[in-house]
Amino acid sequence: MAEWARIDVNFFRHPQVSCLSPIEQRGYLAMILYAQEHETDGHIPAPALKWCEVTLKQVKAMELAGLVEDTPQGWHITGFLNHQRSRDEMETTRKKWSERARKGASARWSKEAEAHA
Repeated sequence: MAEWARIDVNFFRHPQVSCLSPIEQRGYLAMILYAQEHETDGHIPAPALKWCEVTLKQVKAMELAGLVEDTPQGWHITGFLNHQRSRDEMETTRKKWSERARKGASARWSKEAEAHA
């Protein structure tokens, strides 16, 4: 599960975002965070709208602004992977961290074993 997302400091001033109402802007941000947290690569399934506190009317405004695209399974955040890490990138990073931790633990334990020998 992702722990963070990339959000530009000018997020709310972006022309496509600034044309939304404040509640639609927060909903769009919640959708980005949902997709990153659940590693969906920008896909928002229909049931997730409730978690994001977004209505179908609000999603329609996001569609008109070009921020999301309607799909048979829900919506896709336009250009999501241009700004966020993909599921594969996050998995690769986790594997690297795990391998580094394993090597570090192995080195630490072997030194401690030598010290006690």
